[in-house]
Amino acid sequence: MKTKIVISTVLATFFICTVLTTAAADIAPPLQPPGANPAPLEFEKTRVKMGFETVMITVEESSTLYYTDNDFSAVNASVMALFMMSNTGNTTETLQVLFPLNDTEGRGDRAYGYPEIQNLKISVNDQPVTWVEKTSSNPQDADDPDIKWAEFETVFPSEEVTFVEVRYDLQSTGYFPEATFHYVLETGAGWYGPIEEAHIHMFLPYEASEENVLFGEYTQTTLGGTFAGSEVIWDYENLEPVTEDNWAATIIAPHIWKEVLELRESIEQGDKSAYADITELYDELIMSKGVRSGTEALVIENYNAYHKALEFDPQDDDVLARFADFMLFLDRTGHGWDDTPIEIDDIYSMASQALEINQGNQIAPYVINSLEKLPYNYTPPSSGAAEESPVEIENQEAASESAPVVEEQPDIATQTADTQNNTIIYILAGGLAATFGAILVLVYKLGKKNAS
Repeated sequence: MKTKIVISTVLATFFICTVLTTAAADIAPPLQPPGANPAPLEFEKTRVKMGFETVMITVEESSTLYYTDNDFSAVNASVMALFMMSNTGNTTETLQVLFPLNDTEGRGDRAYGYPEIQNLKISVNDQPVTWVEKTSSNPQDADDPDIKWAEFETVFPSEEVTFVEVRYDLQSTGYFPEATFHYVLETGAGWYGPIEEAHIHMFLPYEASEENVLFGEYTQTTLGGTFAGSEVIWDYENLEPVTEDNWAATIIAPHIWKEVLELRESIEQGDKSAYADITELYDELIMSKGVRSGTEALVIENYNAYHKALEFDPQDDDVLARFADFMLFLDRTGHGWDDTPIEIDDIYSMASQALEINQGNQIAPYVINSLEKLPYNYTPPSSGAAEESPVEIENQEAASESAPVVEEQPDIATQTADTQNNTIIYILAGGLAATFGAILVLVYKLGKKNAS
């Protein structure tokens, strides 16, 4: 008979390493506890295998954090994880299974809050089971709150399949306009052998795409996800999970992306005033955290939307100033100039025009001051030159290209001056020719006289 053990130092260290990489990489607070595969308390001895698992993360609405009065916002999600376990040994095993309730690193949300997974429900073979809370000391400091675990006893008959289902509610990490969700696969390494199949499904409240699910180095999203309608799916086979396999996905916060979709629909229906509104959202998505994988396409969309907004209302000082600020941001970060050809003169012109229209505009002075300081040291064009926005210049160039070509005719005064100049040239040339002729005649006569 197997000896039951308490949460050992090895297991505690195992869980700590599990969350350390995924949690520490986020800029939060708020930092929420990730979901995780359950782990056996006696993970070094068991013959129970995790043959299959599927995790379904359904992204819901935004809300405020449920565990603190601080004014932090997050995105809610409901999680359902189903595990098909099989006992490959020849004897029944009764194991105490663990599931983490809070951040096992012990830091909480790094703002003196210690959030826990909410509404945890566990069932075995479709039968609800009771779990009890166990604790281990906080690895940060003995005076900090303990790490909490859900522990439940499960019987795994020999050579039989047992289904374990875990459901709970979760909130995202990070700050708007993004939201990041984590799931720790590494704890599945505690079972016997590799995980034969693992599937993670994330469901969004609209069609999923690379515009709203941010893949890339700086967004934490795990590579390899495929899109299927509103789903993003990650598939694994024969997985022996380590820290690098822990899953994360960063999305655009749903309430922000829904606004984008609504404004795009308004634009398609002919509402040109929506261009100005959508540039505000694009600015927030692009400029709040910089141009990163998943937002490059929005740079071009924003650039084009700004032009459309100024075509609709060239005197909109807010659009002019924000467009100038957006282009200044792209120049500073080294993005977009191949596809967004605006020069520093144009940025200054738009900001100046915005300030002329509205002296109370707060963005335009910032842009102008930024240009006049390092690293730009920009010198404005002479005050006598009329300043026009890039949209007005483009319209003028288009008009000049479509206008009929008319050959220029010199005026009468120019023709008279040209005629007089030509006459003088002719007289001088004639005089030189006559003089040259007289010289030749004189030379001929002198030569003839000397000969006689």
